[in-house]
Amino acid sequence: PGRGARGVRAGGGQGHLPLRPEHRGLPGEHPQAEGPGHRVHLCQQLPQGAGGVMAVVMVWNGYFKYRYHNTAYFIRHANADPAWEFILISFLCFLFAFGCLSASLLMEKMKNKTSRLSALMVPATPFEKFFSRWLVSTIVFLVVFLIAFKLADYTRVSIYSLIYPDAKGAILPVNLGYLVGSGKRWFLFNETYELIFVLSIYCFIQSLFVLGSSVWPKNSFLKTFVAVTIIVLIYVVVGIAVGNMLFNGSHNRDCSYIFSSITEQQAFNLASIAFVLFALVNCTLAYFRFKESEIIQRM
Repeated sequence: PGRGARGVRAGGGQGHLPLRPEHRGLPGEHPQAEGPGHRVHLCQQLPQGAGGVMAVVMVWNGYFKYRYHNTAYFIRHANADPAWEFILISFLCFLFAFGCLSASLLMEKMKNKTSRLSALMVPATPFEKFFSRWLVSTIVFLVVFLIAFKLADYTRVSIYSLIYPDAKGAILPVNLGYLVGSGKRWFLFNETYELIFVLSIYCFIQSLFVLGSSVWPKNSFLKTFVAVTIIVLIYVVVGIAVGNMLFNGSHNRDCSYIFSSITEQQAFNLASIAFVLFALVNCTLAYFRFKESEIIQRM
């Protein structure tokens, strides 16, 4: 008995008892390979929360839009919901806000040692790991976001159809096709290329948060937002200064003729292409940053 006890205390010989994981300096840490199920679940949680926020905002807006109108007004304005204009504007605002938040969660599982080990245990190439994360945080998020938006809109319609049963012909779900058009107050854009321009800006801004997530896994959204704000302010100041030098300078030749041959549609299309290209560049940089960080973790 004495020899066995000494062997256990010394940690060697035949009397050695293997130490459990909680005795090895890593209490409770059991790295497991990260699967796609976790990423999909994380991506679904955000649109679910977004759907709740959108439903509350739409119902709140409907209270102010419907309470001042009587039955005669709704009959006279059938098939023209007074809440549509606000809802369409809110759609774009929510898309930008939650799209950027989703992109900032791209590297959520890389912010501590245990989660990084779990990511390294996935039997896939760095590109496959990054692409699966990017796909869930952007494309899958967009699909789930659209579903959540429609459910929130139908919630508004259901609630106020019960409150105002005589106004069912004017309390209707919004059609996202009403983003583009003319002749009605709720159309936000007159031409399709204007909407494409706004969506290209969305892709570019979201790509900045994808890049920021690769650079700053911790508090990515806040850090990226501050960095982007500072950079945008610098570019605006420099752009205004350069514009004044080119077009308003008293000692400079007027350069406005350079742009006189470009139509408004061509200018919007060129800007849209530029934003999409910059978005691809940002995503490429984010991939190489992710690959570099993975190599460092393996060393």
